[in-house]
Amino acid sequence: MLPKKPPAAPAVLSAMPVPDPGSPTPLTIRLPDGRTLGLTRYGHPAHRAVVFHHGFGSSGLELPNDAVLLARLQLQLLAPDRPGVGQSSVYRRLTFPSFADDVVAMLDALAIRERVGVMGWSVGGVHALALAARHPARVAAGQLLSTCLPLGERAAHRHLSWVWKFLRWGQIGFPWLNRTTFLWLSQQWARHPDRTIAWFIRGMRPAEACTTARFRALLRDAAVQGFAHAGRGVFDDAQAWCRPPGFRIEDVRAPMRLWHGAADGVWAPGNIPYLAGRLGGAPVRLLPGQGHMLYLENWAAIMEEMAGLL
Repeated sequence: MLPKKPPAAPAVLSAMPVPDPGSPTPLTIRLPDGRTLGLTRYGHPAHRAVVFHHGFGSSGLELPNDAVLLARLQLQLLAPDRPGVGQSSVYRRLTFPSFADDVVAMLDALAIRERVGVMGWSVGGVHALALAARHPARVAAGQLLSTCLPLGERAAHRHLSWVWKFLRWGQIGFPWLNRTTFLWLSQQWARHPDRTIAWFIRGMRPAEACTTARFRALLRDAAVQGFAHAGRGVFDDAQAWCRPPGFRIEDVRAPMRLWHGAADGVWAPGNIPYLAGRLGGAPVRLLPGQGHMLYLENWAAIMEEMAGLL
């Protein structure tokens, strides 16, 4: 596990717009080492905070904009972009612990002292676990939405499907090939976003294709920002995912809830009970017929559960 390093200087919130509770607010944070962290705030800044970790190849723009729901639950969502995504600076040494530290610096800059909720979709679930494990005093509760396992953890490796084992082998063994692929994809998202998301939809299984088509514009715009900086952030995120995670799942002390689709075509639900067991028997909601994008289909129920956990 990487040691915690005291910051050379506190994080600074820069150019904060006047908050509009009815629309997402983009913000930037200057981190202690001089990097920029971009994030999107949904909801009113006076309300209880929940940190949302976006999925792989996406960004903090992937959330439904339901201001009425957030106001009713008195919650605000903070969706930071990982390094190399959106307005966040590229950081080649990205790890799960390093980004957990970035998130805490973000909370400090926003003057959020109380414990927060944490959520993560897909690989964002692993980042959510890292935050809860590394900074237990800052996390009150969490939700893992269609989450994955850390690909580089020895204990989890035997639970991976052969497809994920193969993808990890390729990412570690042939990084130049993946770097070239992500560079090409970044160009496609920047130049032809509608054509690119249509291409992805055609390759999806029915559960994912249906939801992606319904939320096409939202997921398209999130992916465009996800592949900013010539796809550098996506590549570094993949590298971090494939290396030893730098934290122990068993160190998570906050109560966790898992949501997963029985028809998930990206991360099959078979090893979700294994993950729940490592989290002290965390409750699992296995939803029949739903796929990897289930958070979009169940957003109100997920947020209501989070409000109850807090």
